[in-house]
This record gives sequence, structure tokens and C-alpha cells, in this order.
Amino acid sequence: MDVKTINKKGGCRQNMVQRLSIMDMAPVDHETSAKQALINSVKLASKADELGYERFWVTEHHNLSSVASASPELLIGQIAANTQRIRVGSGGVMLPNHSPLKVAENFKLLQTFYPDRIDLGVGRAPGTDSKTALALRRSMNSLNADDLQELLRELRGYDHPSDSLPNDSIAQIIAMPQDTPLPPIWILGSSPYSAQLAAIEAANYSFAYHFNPAGAKEAISLYRKLYQANHGVSAPDVILGVSVIGGDTDKEVDYQQKILSLKFLQSLGYFNGFDPLKAHELRFSEAHHQAAQSFLSTIVIGTWSELKPKLDFLADTLGVQELIVSTAQEGFDTRLKLYEKLAELYKLQRN
Repeated sequence: MDVKTINKKGGCRQNMVQRLSIMDMAPVDHETSAKQALINSVKLASKADELGYERFWVTEHHNLSSVASASPELLIGQIAANTQRIRVGSGGVMLPNHSPLKVAENFKLLQTFYPDRIDLGVGRAPGTDSKTALALRRSMNSLNADDLQELLRELRGYDHPSDSLPNDSIAQIIAMPQDTPLPPIWILGSSPYSAQLAAIEAANYSFAYHFNPAGAKEAISLYRKLYQANHGVSAPDVILGVSVIGGDTDKEVDYQQKILSLKFLQSLGYFNGFDPLKAHELRFSEAHHQAAQSFLSTIVIGTWSELKPKLDFLADTLGVQELIVSTAQEGFDTRLKLYEKLAELYKLQRN
């Protein structure tokens, strides 16, 4: 089921959604700072905690002036310190960018101070361009390696020191704090590969619908089938990642679409220096219009009265009970209002 069909039809056979969560990139608004974006993330998490959201995950991106979340493990600690109940996690740590030992130590530390509130989501994409990925990974061999499964097994091995790790030379290494377990591990992906890996490794799975709408049903079905076949029990509930644009009126929604379309085209090198808040004054060429529409086609879009039926229909079609919602729409106040409205529509239980 693609987003175009959902945005066109909406509707729902039955409401599958039992939990709502938030995926936050710490988006940098026009004429604001990355510092303010990070402060806004903590404010948003505090509000999400109050509103009754299940979890609040932050992303790992590098060398992007529009996204301030580059160190999820540090941001998680700050958010957890400023919230009471909500689960806080990474959406995700790009595991090939890091030493599995260091990731284990970071998240064991977080789990020590915030027990039963931390999630460790991992992925394999670099979260950046190839030059920055090389700066992170330090060698072309690391940059070109397809070794997520090996890295994942090493990471989990630090949780069970008695088990042998993939590399015998590090089998006796202790990830401190030794007496704290790793938090639940989630594999994040948007392909059959990630679904297969999560199933084989008996890991939780979160599918990034906004990256690959057309592949969602196949990947989620594959995960459930292989998990049952490999472990003899039903797979855990899948979390579906969805990108959303919302507003009070069609005019407001259209305004946000135009701003995001222009920002997307600017990321490709077009309209440099043009004020995104004046995007409604631009007339795109046919090529620019098609590129913008392709970008928007991955996002669930609508006014408040339209969003819930569309999200319910999507959840019902894919058989998922938890949505983790992200938005990059312009303005912290508009993003905060979106999450407040979704909490109201889904009758989340406030703290």
C-alpha cells in the first residue's frame, strides 16, 4: 500500500493503533540555530512524556545543516533526565559508524541511570554523504563492508560475557558497567534484508515506511514468517515509522508542503539562498515539480480530521499496533501542535 493511495483514500477497517511514539531528528528551522533545535527536542520529549506517547527516539545524521541530531546517545541522556515515564532511544545508532564495544558501554550506562526506559535502535546506513562516512569509519574497507550482522552479534556478545564473541581475541573484554544489561535492541530498516536479519537474530524490528512505502508489506510479512520459522514463536510487534505533515486547514497544510518541497530541492542544489518561508511565491518547473512530488509521496499528509483515518488505514493494512511518527515541517510550534493533536485524536493517557 503506497502513500499516494492512503492520502487519496484514507478510511479504515478497524483501528489497530494502540501506541503512538515520536521519531525526532532535531530539525533546524529557518533562521534558527542547531543549538535551539536540540533544546527544542528536549522540550518536545518532555511534552510527549506528559501527553502519553510510548517512546521518543532520536536519529543519527552527520554533516547536515538541517538536522542537529548527530550524537543520539548523548541526546538520549539529556532527554531521559528531563522526562519521567517515556521510553527514550536511538532511531537509530548507525552501527557501522561505531565500535560495538563503545555502543555497548554507552547504552549500558544509559540503562544504569534510566532502567527499563532505554531502547537501542540500530541501522546500517551511514546517515550522511560518502565523504563524511569515510571520516567516521576511517577506512575504505570499513566504508564498503556489509557487516551489520557481524557487528550486531559482537554488540550483543558484550551483554553475555560467557558466550563467545565473533572474534576470540576480544572474548574476554568486559563492557562496563558489567552488571547492567543492554536495553532492548531494535533493528531499523526499509528492506527485506533488514527484516531477514531482525528475524534471524531474534531482534525487534522497526520498518521505515517513509523510506520505502511500497516495500513495507513484503518486509513486515517476511520478518514475521522467518521469526516464527527460526524461533518457534510469533514475532514481537513491529513499529512502523511514518512521516507526517498536518495542520488546521488545507491552506496551512499546503503551505508546509511547499516549504518542505523547496527545502528538498535546495538540498539537491536548486534555489540556493531563497527564503523557504516564501516558497509559495515560487513557480517550479515541471522537472522541479515532479521531484518535489516524488519526495512528498513518501509522507502522510492532511488536516487533523484527515490524518487519523489515513494512519489507521495504514496500520490496519500492515497489521501494526504502534506508529512512530516524525515530521520535518517548519516551525517548532507547528510540530508541537501536530503531536498534541495526534495525542488528542488517539486519546493518549496524559501523565
